[in-house]
Amino acid sequence: MTELPAPAHVVYVPPAAQLPLPTQQDNAFEAFYTVEMTKVSAFLMNLGASPYEAADATHEAFETLLPDKWRYLEHPRAYLRTVAKRNYLRQSNSRVLPTDPVPERPGGTCPVELVILTDERQRMLDLLATLPPAEREAMAWNLDGFNHEETAKILGKNPAAVRQAYSRARARLINALALKQEAETNE
Repeated sequence: MTELPAPAHVVYVPPAAQLPLPTQQDNAFEAFYTVEMTKVSAFLMNLGASPYEAADATHEAFETLLPDKWRYLEHPRAYLRTVAKRNYLRQSNSRVLPTDPVPERPGGTCPVELVILTDERQRMLDLLATLPPAEREAMAWNLDGFNHEETAKILGKNPAAVRQAYSRARARLINALALKQEAETNE
């Protein structure tokens, strides 16, 4: 009896006993994804992305790390944020406002739900939106746990320039919060 080749559209799936077990490296990537997905999304939101834009750009950035690139990177967190930021900026150049409602995903899970927007967080995003781009970027990297030297290296800038942009952003935010509190006490 001769065996006929399977049609091109049929994919052979081996029995479960023959499927490779997840390796320690697979588990490491899953853990990395779990930890960094919400952090990178929040980072992009600090830069001005909507939750959906942030989730899309972050997922695209994670795709660049697969299958094995993430294992060989010296600084995968910084790389991920840099690629996600570029993806977001590329999105904003071709942004089209949807007219139809966004359909629900099967299973009812949405990665955007992982980024919780409290009233305080929304106020912070609104204040960050008032900053000039360089100051906003310096503040976003700082809020994500990177120091001035790391940020400067990632952005290819002088550490003094990053430190100055952060200081200016901080001063503007403090001033904006003080003015807001003053206005609230006068009401």
